Amino acid sequence: MLDDATKLELREKHYNATVADIVWQHETLACFRVKPDFDFPEYKSGQYTTLGLGNWEPRHEDAVKEKELDEKRIRRLGRRAYSVSHPVVNGAGELYPPDDLDFLEFYIVMVIGAEGEPAPLLTPRLFLLKSGDRIHMGQKFTGEYTLECMNDIRDVENSLVVFAGTGTGEGPHNHMIWELLRTGYKGQIASINVVRYKNDLAYEPLYRELEKKYPQLSYHALTTREADTINNKVYVQDYLATGMFEEIIGRKMDPANTHLFLCGNPDMIGIPKVREGEKIWPEGAPGVIQIMEDRGFTMDYGQTKGNIHYEKYW
Repeated sequence: MLDDATKLELREKHYNATVADIVWQHETLACFRVKPDFDFPEYKSGQYTTLGLGNWEPRHEDAVKEKELDEKRIRRLGRRAYSVSHPVVNGAGELYPPDDLDFLEFYIVMVIGAEGEPAPLLTPRLFLLKSGDRIHMGQKFTGEYTLECMNDIRDVENSLVVFAGTGTGEGPHNHMIWELLRTGYKGQIASINVVRYKNDLAYEPLYRELEKKYPQLSYHALTTREADTINNKVYVQDYLATGMFEEIIGRKMDPANTHLFLCGNPDMIGIPKVREGEKIWPEGAPGVIQIMEDRGFTMDYGQTKGNIHYEKYW
């Protein structure tokens, strides 16, 4: 164990940001608003950076116990990559002007872990923080999962952009939707999010208000473990494949004017392996990529940009 003086020294050495606020949805789900000491870097909606805390920091008691760390490892930071989310509107209910935020928002769930698996490093420590605490933030923001992918339909009035996420995979979509609304995108915007319980929908109240102001925006919340859904689960794959989604939005998804952004559970996305130009699909039920490619859509692959874009979370 390290003494308090050593811990303080390590914090001063490694931490370069402050937790400005934590918006709790429930005890294992929250939006962390972090203010860096450094000037805000230029980054694009959908990109990610890293957050980190020292391995010397305390861990949440509900998490799987961590093996005792040696003297060298306990002095290191545990880091994880997180997409930048966005609060979208300010206290007056208006879209945030681009320069009004002095923090970055991250939508995070606490990973407790399971016996026999490596103990999670960061979130059991992160969820013990409070406003004013210090943290490490990476100064490099990166990622290809950005709105540049849909440049070919950005100015097309009858275009459609569909964001589909699972859980906190909704995070980058909030930032993207804020940008589309702020820049006057005229096409239709749909955001689909699948969670276990209604209480896992941290951003739903926000989107219900936005729907009233922006007729082209629709929010589609799907739950899988509520009493009325546990025996008739509808996942993103089902929602798209059965035509339920198109019936609700009142139009067909056309590869000529539609782009899809997928973020979250790999089973939802269904990324194939590509060997000698041939796609080998994952075993089991088809993911969204396979479902939509059967309808004429194409996924991003290498330098080739299609109209299906994805960011897997694990």
